[in-house]
Amino acid sequence: MIYRNFFTHPQFQWVKHPVINLKFNTMLRNIYITPLIAIFIFLLISSCSKDDPVSIHEEEAITLVTLEVTKVGTSESTKYNFEVEGHDHGEEEDHEEEEEDDHEGEHTEIELEANSSYNVSIYFYNDEDPNNIEDITLEVIEEADEHQVFYEITDELSGFSIVSATNDTDDSSGNPLFIKTTWTTTGEASGDVVGYLFHEPTSKTGNTKADFGGNTDVEIEFEVHIE
Repeated sequence: MIYRNFFTHPQFQWVKHPVINLKFNTMLRNIYITPLIAIFIFLLISSCSKDDPVSIHEEEAITLVTLEVTKVGTSESTKYNFEVEGHDHGEEEDHEEEEEDDHEGEHTEIELEANSSYNVSIYFYNDEDPNNIEDITLEVIEEADEHQVFYEITDELSGFSIVSATNDTDDSSGNPLFIKTTWTTTGEASGDVVGYLFHEPTSKTGNTKADFGGNTDVEIEFEVHIE
């Protein structure tokens, strides 16, 4: 007799044994089903990865701050540049002369006249690539709710005040950003001022750095001389 079905041959009747048959079926399922499950999981993970949102915004590094000071009633402006602490602009030996011209550093002196007012704008830059300097100021303005500029004035500067200018930017709650300010002098005085840019401050008003909370993105220091 010719056995057309391989498994009906008497020599293979053991396959019909219940326990062995169960193991045999389980083996077949492992051979064919397990790879299918693995492929399904792979496709599922790949799909989820493609659907995950990709952040298009990265916090920009601020390496340079510029104060532009213009006396009210005049058109002449003076710019003061500050290298942000913690950022190196290159080898000092190669760029010493350039840094003296472009980055006055921590001991910048700003000369003001007594009984005068000045319009002052603050700008933030990333100049790590000198051939592609990025202006971060607009980003700070667009995210006014998450930022705050603050000038801390020492007691020695009596009669000197800094207020928000009429063309300053307000956040969604109406708090001025202090990106544009008006400085007013009275008599002669001299003292230090520290400027800050806070990120996600816990308060938008205060008299000291501690009043604002949040993180400090920028800190610059300069001397104001009023004569």
